[in-house]
Amino acid sequence: MAASLSRRNAGMYLHWRSASRLGWLMPLVLALVGCSAPSASPIPTAVPRVIVVTPTAQMTRVPTVVRAAPTAQMASASTDEVSLDDDTCRAALLKHYTAASDVCLAAESGTICNGGPSLDIAPGRQIAANSIDLLRTPPFSLDAGIGLVWLRMAQNLLADALIIGEAELRNLSSGDHWRALTIESGPTSADCAALPPVGALVVQSRYGQTARLDINGVATAINGTLIVMTQAQSSHFVVIEGGARLSVGARALQLVVGTQASLAYAAGDWTTPSDLPGEARLLDYAAIEDLPIELFARPLPIPQPGYAQTQGGVNMRAAPDINGRLLYLVPAGETMSVLGISSNGEWLHIRLGNGEMGWMSAGLLAKNLDEIAQVYDDAPPPPQRLGVHANRAVVNVAAGGNLRAAPDTAFQILRTLPFGTETKLLARSPYSPWVKVQAADAIGWMALFTLTTQSVIGSLPIDYQAPLPARATPTPSFSFGGGHAYPDPSGGY
Repeated sequence: MAASLSRRNAGMYLHWRSASRLGWLMPLVLALVGCSAPSASPIPTAVPRVIVVTPTAQMTRVPTVVRAAPTAQMASASTDEVSLDDDTCRAALLKHYTAASDVCLAAESGTICNGGPSLDIAPGRQIAANSIDLLRTPPFSLDAGIGLVWLRMAQNLLADALIIGEAELRNLSSGDHWRALTIESGPTSADCAALPPVGALVVQSRYGQTARLDINGVATAINGTLIVMTQAQSSHFVVIEGGARLSVGARALQLVVGTQASLAYAAGDWTTPSDLPGEARLLDYAAIEDLPIELFARPLPIPQPGYAQTQGGVNMRAAPDINGRLLYLVPAGETMSVLGISSNGEWLHIRLGNGEMGWMSAGLLAKNLDEIAQVYDDAPPPPQRLGVHANRAVVNVAAGGNLRAAPDTAFQILRTLPFGTETKLLARSPYSPWVKVQAADAIGWMALFTLTTQSVIGSLPIDYQAPLPARATPTPSFSFGGGHAYPDPSGGY
């Protein structure tokens, strides 16, 4: 990789798999990408089959498209930028994230969707992922454009990915596109303290399934969420949910949640590690704490370094107190994320593999933990999607969906909502796959299967005041869809 990627020529670079595809794909590119601030840098020398969007002075629905030379070495962050104050920075990021999420989060399998430098993008416009060999995203910077690209892999790959910040991805697959790839990530601009410090690839397997991908020459078996980033001549593999197995030749390393591993590479070659997987170490929290978790295909909190394990049955409670509401008896042998610690140090806020969160007595758990940066007694709510995907649901039953007084068919029907009625999700049931909704002036409960939603059901607050039906009910279960309804209650995410 010879030249340097200019931050001022920020845009999403796409290298088409075949020049013959360019004609029919060009309209998609024009609809997919947009414009940002004006640029003083010259356009690189033109070569075939690489497309870059050049900035224009004003926002426009039809960006300027030119051919530009591919670059190689990831650019260094500029040091002469003006830093924004924290509130301004976070407000600007939220605006970017929300618009990008609205456009790309529900993209179809087998597509690439750009939520980056320009967010004036027609909803539902995507590029076929198998037509792209090279994907280069701009630096993660408020002044140069937010590098955000969703890579929805083919269904048989059982995974999806989010590219955050400056990165270069190369598709090495000959059959299943993006089954084998390389990533090189670059540093973040210094204009906003809330930006992640380095670009990253976030790969999430489908819930409860194992995705097998080759990333930077490492065979990875992912059951959960894996972050991959590069710095200097090393690739870092970080597990923030579930686990991952890394294999190079006959050598394999199993990573559990809260841990990471690093492998070295020869300069300019990310296809073959120069060493074998070593020992796992606790994750570097500072490097990933500012990732936009609401944009993940399956939003989840960033865990603290390390993990906790049950050695026997341990109660999970709603508050860090022995009198806190009992949520669940977690059996022995569970490995769990640690999200925070109570102010008195006696309780850990944990996340189970199915996404449920609560408090457990630290003294009853086996632990492999570093310093816990998050200290609180009132747990923050689970991360939810942004914008239109946050709490919107639509009735999908042709004859209408029943709105009931409580979350079970034994309770009174308040009214029947016609097909297509839009509702707002308010809460979820503590004992059944039902949700509390608001439709105009009516509030009640509906069975989850009667609604179409891209909200994360497990991130809704639990309404513990929901009445129990007179008949016996099963023990509360957290297994339906893993607590998630996207893309459907029966599986997926």
